[in-house]
Amino acid sequence: MKSDTPNADALNTGALNTGAPPFAMTGGRVRLDGREVLRGIDLTVRSGDVVAVLGPNGAGKSTLIKALLGLRPLSGGRTEIFGVPPARFRDWRRVGYVPQRLPMGGGVPSTVREVVSSGRTARRSRWLPALPGDRAADRAAVDRALEAVDLADHARESAHLLSGGQQQRVLIARALAGDPEVLVMDEPTAGVDAANQAALAGTLGALTGDGRTVVLVAHELGPIEPLVTRTIVLDHGRVLREEAAVTGDTVAGGTAA
Repeated sequence: MKSDTPNADALNTGALNTGAPPFAMTGGRVRLDGREVLRGIDLTVRSGDVVAVLGPNGAGKSTLIKALLGLRPLSGGRTEIFGVPPARFRDWRRVGYVPQRLPMGGGVPSTVREVVSSGRTARRSRWLPALPGDRAADRAAVDRALEAVDLADHARESAHLLSGGQQQRVLIARALAGDPEVLVMDEPTAGVDAANQAALAGTLGALTGDGRTVVLVAHELGPIEPLVTRTIVLDHGRVLREEAAVTGDTVAGGTAA
């Protein structure tokens, strides 16, 4: 069974195509429990895009972004991450993934800082020990990520005792700690109050201002809407329409030019 965290091995990048878009899916199909959840999806996410995937419950939104990441295998079609099929992609430090909720593990509850620190894993080799300079860089990156989501004052608290909105920001900080080029977020505003949605919009605004690519799933955009460059609306596993926010151009069932 595949984990919901992409495998991290940053040394072996395979046949990485540095000029390729972050994500490209052609004819993507996914079957789950005998039911076709995605049907012939064509989608390209270019560097600097802020793409919102919208649609009703059961439309296939979360399945789509997991398929883009290789967390859900395709039953048909093809998908690539920076020009490499997910099964061969190894440079996971370029991609940050924010799931819907904080995983509930057993044992001693993790502090906010410990959860965020785990986001540095993709930047470390499994074979080489960490050097003193690496540890200092890790601490600095975690500090920056906590500051970016306004949780530095909560660093020593148990992550599982925070509010839903704060936990969502912990997950975002974990992804940011790895300093990714691309941030993939699965319903970051679900169950989050207005104040935390505004805080999230501020964080994303700073990231997109630096030219980072963002793909996010949402039921509605709220304060994030001004940041979005393209929306993809799914229904019954198909692209119902695609809109470019700047021009308002709409392409049914395909990718906007």
